Amino acid sequence: RIATQLFIPSISLITKSCSLYCGKHGRCVQYINKNSSYFCQCNQGYSGLQCNIKYNCSCSSDSFCLTSSICICPLNKFGSKCYLKYSICKKSNNPCQNNGLCIPIDDRKGLNQFTCLCNEHFYGTRCENMKNRIDIEFDDNKISMMSFVFIHFITAIENDNHQHTTILKKIIFDQNIITVFITHSFHVVFIELTNQTYYLGVLREKFIESEHIQTRILSNYQCLSINELMNNTFLNYSFIHRVKYYPYLCQQQKQLKCFYDNRYMCICDVNHFSNCFTFNHTLSYDCHGENICENGGLCFQDNIKCPILSICACLECYYGTKCQFSTRGFVLSLDYILGYHIKPNVLFNRQPF
Repeated sequence: RIATQLFIPSISLITKSCSLYCGKHGRCVQYINKNSSYFCQCNQGYSGLQCNIKYNCSCSSDSFCLTSSICICPLNKFGSKCYLKYSICKKSNNPCQNNGLCIPIDDRKGLNQFTCLCNEHFYGTRCENMKNRIDIEFDDNKISMMSFVFIHFITAIENDNHQHTTILKKIIFDQNIITVFITHSFHVVFIELTNQTYYLGVLREKFIESEHIQTRILSNYQCLSINELMNNTFLNYSFIHRVKYYPYLCQQQKQLKCFYDNRYMCICDVNHFSNCFTFNHTLSYDCHGENICENGGLCFQDNIKCPILSICACLECYYGTKCQFSTRGFVLSLDYILGYHIKPNVLFNRQPF
């Protein structure tokens, strides 16, 4: 159900030459698209051609009376006056599991249709499935002064290209753990910092549903660029010639977990062989030319082909869902500045300032 209420602007539309009589509870207004046509705009609580009919609301007490003939019903009720009740979404018999919100479908025919709105941890037609939860712990020095990170999910598909899904996760101040809930299958998780540094977060041969994964981003799990691993002789080789030496990188450096070039991301397996797949490092965060973010903010979508969510990543001194607000020009005392950086339950001589 969607209820829409239109508010007609009155600026420069009220005219003195109107021939309509609108009584004490209305005023004559000219139509926007018809210069010679007028109507009576009634005050709240009145209706009719001359605004002489007072509302006599007969809607149920828990509904919203828009006019004398229009009632907007709350959940679990329907009918012209909102006195009829749905039985499918009673609290005593909620068909949605795990505290899901039951929304009856107003089809006017069957009373057993409903939709479940699940909370963040669950999904499914009746919220019966628990999402995979990933807790990612960072060192403070890695994410200090960073407002967000990118999390790349790689799904291996037999005889086809790998599926690549990316989400943006904002970092809460004074928190070094971020939690992600995911429903689709994945095999590899990379964490990308804002300085385009990659870390191998999760590696799974088989996807396990409803798994709770806890991982920590360690220095030895950083994916290194081939510019750091190869000398100029190899780097100057043609691409086809250079790729043949990638397996040696995993064998020569036993602690190496992953590495990348401008085209591939490679993982070193337990046998120190390299497994490489295409990885786009040059994604443009402008929402495919439909950037809704202001003040130079990055517009990020969770999926390249079929995006569901758009998020703005703001530059310094800007905030808001569209980076529309600015803190420039604000004057803060030393108390506020230090108070923002003071961490609770930490000795003063160990504070980060």
